[in-house]
Amino acid sequence: MKKKTEELLDQLVDQLKNKEDFDKVRDQLLKRGVESLLKAEMSAHLGHVPNQSPLGNNIRNGHSEKTIKTDSGDQRIRVPRDRQGTFDPVIVPKHKSMSQELEDCVLLLYAKGMSNADIIDFLAQTYQINYSTSQVSIITNQMLEEIKIW
Repeated sequence: MKKKTEELLDQLVDQLKNKEDFDKVRDQLLKRGVESLLKAEMSAHLGHVPNQSPLGNNIRNGHSEKTIKTDSGDQRIRVPRDRQGTFDPVIVPKHKSMSQELEDCVLLLYAKGMSNADIIDFLAQTYQINYSTSQVSIITNQMLEEIKIW
C-alpha cells in the first residue's frame, strides 16, 4: 500500500474507540467507495472527468438515490445520471441491490492497495465485471481522493 494511504488509515484507526466507531467508519467507507466507483464508471461512460469538456452530446445530469443492501443493513447511495439516460452502472446495476461479495470487493480495494492488474483480474474472475486499465485507474484515484477528503 502507498505510504500516504497507510498514514491516512493510521490516523483514521487511531480515532476509533470502540466497535460502534469502527462500524460507522466501515459503513461510511463503503458508501463513499461505492459512490466513488459509480462516479468513475460515469466518467468512463462519458469519456471525460467532471469539469472537462464533453466529447459528445451526453453529459452528467445530477444523481438519483438508491438503497443497497449490506450486512449492516440498508445504505442509501447517490447514483449519477447522464442526460441521455444511457448510463448503466456495473458495480450496482439498475434495479438490483449490492451483494455482500461486492461490498467485500470495495473494502478490499480500500484496504489492500491492489495494483490495477490485480483489481481487473479480481473483478473479472469473481464478478464477471470487465474493467479496462484506465477505468480501474480512474476508480482507484477517485477512491483515494475520497479518503483524503474524508
